[in-house]
Order: sequence, then structure tokens, then C-alpha cells
Amino acid sequence: MTDAITPPQPAGVSTPDNIASQLLAIIIQMEGLIPDLQPHNANEIAKVAATAKFAHELITPTITTVTSVPSVPQDLFKVERGRDALRYRDMLRPIAQRLAVFTQGLEFTIDSKLSDAGEDALQTYHWAKRAVNGPSGAALSPYLDEMRRVVKKAINRHPKKATSAPPSTPPAPQGQTFMAIRPPAEEVDGDQLPESYYKAGEDVS
Repeated sequence: MTDAITPPQPAGVSTPDNIASQLLAIIIQMEGLIPDLQPHNANEIAKVAATAKFAHELITPTITTVTSVPSVPQDLFKVERGRDALRYRDMLRPIAQRLAVFTQGLEFTIDSKLSDAGEDALQTYHWAKRAVNGPSGAALSPYLDEMRRVVKKAINRHPKKATSAPPSTPPAPQGQTFMAIRPPAEEVDGDQLPESYYKAGEDVS
């Protein structure tokens, strides 16, 4: 049996394949345009972010001081490097923010399509659980087993549906820092998951 051949698409038709290839080409072009582009470094991010926090406001008065007071050692602070850093920030930070909004929207669009198909998949799963007891049960059974395995794996990755309100967080003791009382990372809201999800959970639990 030969693999199915995808028919050619009419000119101008957007498919996931050509959209992805065009976006990848644009990303590669953007990467080539940005001078001194550095990959994200998890080992350095905390140190770099801490220094950059001061730099936002400190560079400008430092430039003024160095260029106005003759007694300041001229090799202590590189004025042009400071000015260049501020220009770099002012020109490229808005682009980074816009790209962040774009990637968030792209992720949401991807998840929306998966969500629509996923609800149908859950409905198919529930149909298969009933149909396996019918005339086609023998042929359906191995496929249902795989679907059940996948559903169980997904159920175990998400919190159970809340049945009561969680207890309120007790007040922090005196002297506790802000970092110590930060709320935990946001988790999936059980009420936002489809009812079929919990019916699947009842089946595999």
C-alpha cells in the first residue's frame, strides 16, 4: 500500500505547511538583522536582569556626571557604550514586546484549534467505551486501550476538579519577605475543562 499523495494546493491558499515555512524564514531573517543577538542563557539571566534593572535609570545620570565633571576618570565609564545601550533598548524593546504579544496569540490560536478537536476526541472516546461492547468490539478494543492510556496520562497531569473552596492563606508572620509570600504558580482552572474530561477521569481512575 503506497502512502497517500497530498494534492497540490492552488496558488494563494494558506496551509499550515506554507504558513510555518514562511514564518520560519521571517524568524531567521530577523535573527540575522539583530546585532549581537544572544541566545537565552538560564545560568546568566538572573545576574543580567539584576544589573539591567539599575541600568535603565542609572546610565543617563552617569553619562551626565562623566561628561560634566573633569575629575571623573575617563576610563571608568564608557559613555558611547552607555548611549548605544540606551538606543538599543529604545529601538528594539518595543519590537520584543510586540513579538511577545504575537507569540502569546499564536500559542492561544494553536491551543484553540487543539481544544476544538480535543472535545470531539473525548466524545469519540466515550462512544468507543460503549461501542466496544457491541459487534465491533474485538476490532475496536486495541484502539480503545490506547485512547484510555492517553486519557489517563492527561488526567494525571492536571489537578482534580475542586469540590470545595481551598482554605484561605494564613497571614504571613512579621518579618517575612515579599518573596516568601508570593502566590504559587497558576494552575489549570478545573472549571474551564470540558465535562467530558471528568467523565474520562471517572473511567480511568
